[in-house]
Amino acid sequence: MRAALVIALKDLRQRLRDRTAIIVAVVAPFGLAAIFSTLIGGATQPIELAYAYADLDRSELSTALRDGPLAGIEEAGIASVAETDSAASAREAVDIGEVDAALIVPEGFGAAVTAGQGAELEIIGSTDAGFSTDILRSIAESFTTDVRGVQLAVALATHAGGETSPEALAQLAREAAAADAPITLADLEAETRQMSTTTYFAASMAIFFLFFTAQFGVLSLLTERRQGTLPRLVAAPIRPWAIVAGKAIGSFALGIVAMAVLVLASSFLLGARWGDPIGVAALVLAAVTAAMGITALITTLARTEEQAGGWNSIVAVTLAILGGAFFDLSQGPEILSQVSLITPHAWFLTGLDSLGPASASVVDVLVPVTALVGIGLVTGAIGLVRAGGLVVRR
Repeated sequence: MRAALVIALKDLRQRLRDRTAIIVAVVAPFGLAAIFSTLIGGATQPIELAYAYADLDRSELSTALRDGPLAGIEEAGIASVAETDSAASAREAVDIGEVDAALIVPEGFGAAVTAGQGAELEIIGSTDAGFSTDILRSIAESFTTDVRGVQLAVALATHAGGETSPEALAQLAREAAAADAPITLADLEAETRQMSTTTYFAASMAIFFLFFTAQFGVLSLLTERRQGTLPRLVAAPIRPWAIVAGKAIGSFALGIVAMAVLVLASSFLLGARWGDPIGVAALVLAAVTAAMGITALITTLARTEEQAGGWNSIVAVTLAILGGAFFDLSQGPEILSQVSLITPHAWFLTGLDSLGPASASVVDVLVPVTALVGIGLVTGAIGLVRAGGLVVRR
């Protein structure tokens, strides 16, 4: 075992002195994660809209519109609503770009609704703010739907023999508006949350480049065979399995260090939230195991370093695409989500999703960890046996 550790330390020293290995293991994945999260993450920033509201009616309904849905979007931080004294000032605010759109309540709106007559709300939107105008239109349509419900309630009460005086109709309208809705919507917290854009790209780039980092150990067997140092190792008083074990330990340690650096750097510098540290550690160890197993198998099938590097690159990119390392699989066909289960990338990202809630722990990632370790053990066992044969054949 001492010989295996000596070989592993020797390989680690070589890799840490190799700028290419450092770039592949840490610099490239961190840099790409930062770039992607900056460029694509901007689309997830909270929207900030500006509206003008001209209440020419000054009725209970127009006040309810201002204090209800419009106040709601203000409290949610989605939009700001500026009240204007006239329709002309609201139009001017839209024309000069002070607001994205304006909502005008014409005079007599409340009286027309109470009397069961038709009434209209006027929306003025900027040509450069179609999305903002659509949101305001949706708010107005939702409000008018509620108003129609009030009108229907008043009409039914009147048809049933109720009083038809203006005062009685107004009272019925107030009572209908104040009645509890028969159907309500409740907000529920999902058991798992979707990773933020920053966390997603940090994790996806980490697992993607891990496959290039994990190949260094077994790939060095081909390098040493070409350089003529492998026969010297075999001729030394150590067993062939110690050579293979040393290469595997070196790859495993390098993969762990690279992943740890990426987790810490993305957390402190990019603001990524990985979740429970113990659960993340378990996922990282399992992911390194899976990457080592697959790259060991692919590398031992090749005859030269160049061939092994090419094959590993093809496999790494293919698995990353199928595993959702470059895009959210929920945006594609359902079959992609099923096929992704053969990839370590999908299991790693699924495990991080499971660590989303504050109460999540290592127990929540047992299935992804088991899948990753299983992939690593099966492919790694075959790869290490073949690597042992490579040492014996020299």
